[in-house]
Amino acid sequence: MKVANAFVYAATLAVAVATASLTYAQGLLADRPFMRSLDGSISARLDGPACADNVAFNFTGPETGAFNSDRTATRLMNNVVSNIRDACPRVQLVSAKGSSGGRVVYNAIAERSTSWLLLELGGAQDASLFASGARGASGDQSAFLRQGNFAGFPAVLQAMRGNAGLCAGSDGSTCTAAMEFNNPSADAATIVSRTLVQEDGTQATLTYGATNTNGLLCGNPQQATIEITGGNSSAALRQRFATDLRARLEPYGSRVCTGFASRAGGFVSANFDESGARVGNETVMSLSSTAPRLRQGS
Repeated sequence: MKVANAFVYAATLAVAVATASLTYAQGLLADRPFMRSLDGSISARLDGPACADNVAFNFTGPETGAFNSDRTATRLMNNVVSNIRDACPRVQLVSAKGSSGGRVVYNAIAERSTSWLLLELGGAQDASLFASGARGASGDQSAFLRQGNFAGFPAVLQAMRGNAGLCAGSDGSTCTAAMEFNNPSADAATIVSRTLVQEDGTQATLTYGATNTNGLLCGNPQQATIEITGGNSSAALRQRFATDLRARLEPYGSRVCTGFASRAGGFVSANFDESGARVGNETVMSLSSTAPRLRQGS
């Protein structure tokens, strides 16, 4: 029955739109999912009008892994977009936020002007502050500081002389993620962290000020700016996606800290929330002599 149930509520919208009864559709869908993934692990519910220029959804699942395994969330989002665009001729943009355990772990968005090209950011694939799906324990920061190869930020700056930034997943010319420091000093820097969102070059850039605290760079993520650049998306989509991504920073509170441990040719970096729990995964980052360029078409 799961296969049949995956689309039965979406059909309600199609019938209602055809009969110009959107209020009726909204009422029917208010207390049940618009659609479920075929395995039943993720439910999609409307977050606003059933038919409008912009239609939003909340995806929920009891397990974070459901949003990162077997592309379950991707298939559900594609099915949601397909149903909405067929049932609602006026729709221009469809977005979704996926939550598990009270945290946003998945974001997706698509628009008519790019033939519904799907942009999405999960949790497991990303080691930046956007990786809200991966959290450690409160003792992680203390353990990181006790490592024999811990490098305070002044030592990081010393090692980076003549280099433009740090590159994760380097293949010699491109990166899967990048970190740069604007206006750095031994006491502070502006952290610029970039993550590739889509193979067409769309990337999410997180920028925030940080100060040296016991060798860690610490700043307030709630004051960060988020920009979506590159690719062919409209300004409206970029703004909406940036707004949706901000929800990932809310659980971190007013402080996050980034630390570094030395390794050959670069560092291992890690982020910690205000409780000292690791955010995302530790990331191996190599020194980049030129401005790090994110990999496309990978």
